[in-house]
Amino acid sequence: MDAQDCLQHLGPLLGYCNHRVLQRLGDALRQYDVTPIQCRTLTFLHEAREPVNQRTLEQFLHVKPSTVNGIVTRLEEKGFLRRQCSATDGRCRILTLTEQGAAFYDVFCAVVAENNDFMEQGFTPEELDTLRRLLLRLAQRLAGKEEGQ
Repeated sequence: MDAQDCLQHLGPLLGYCNHRVLQRLGDALRQYDVTPIQCRTLTFLHEAREPVNQRTLEQFLHVKPSTVNGIVTRLEEKGFLRRQCSATDGRCRILTLTEQGAAFYDVFCAVVAENNDFMEQGFTPEELDTLRRLLLRLAQRLAGKEEGQ
């Protein structure tokens, strides 16, 4: 089976598309010296309704504690977030966005919007709606949330 044959199956095709999307996003973010996963971290902190510690971030990103520590350390060095001791548990570090981190979130949203616009070019609104519905259905199935699972 050659590479073209592999792309006839959903798994490899979705993997290829994900790789290309992250590659484009990474290229666009390189000028800001941030990575897509660092931006996912900033987005999570920006949208959080309650205090976020590193363990919560680890669960959200589905990565090891050492990986989260590296992400947090680099974002802290860039001035995008800070770690503070929890008021209720001194062993726990709470992550908060700095003003600089909150301001960069707007830049990141613009980069993502531009990337989304690029991906959606050449599709009709109906095709995009169908694609979204089918991908959401697949995502729910993969997450085990479809009926009978």
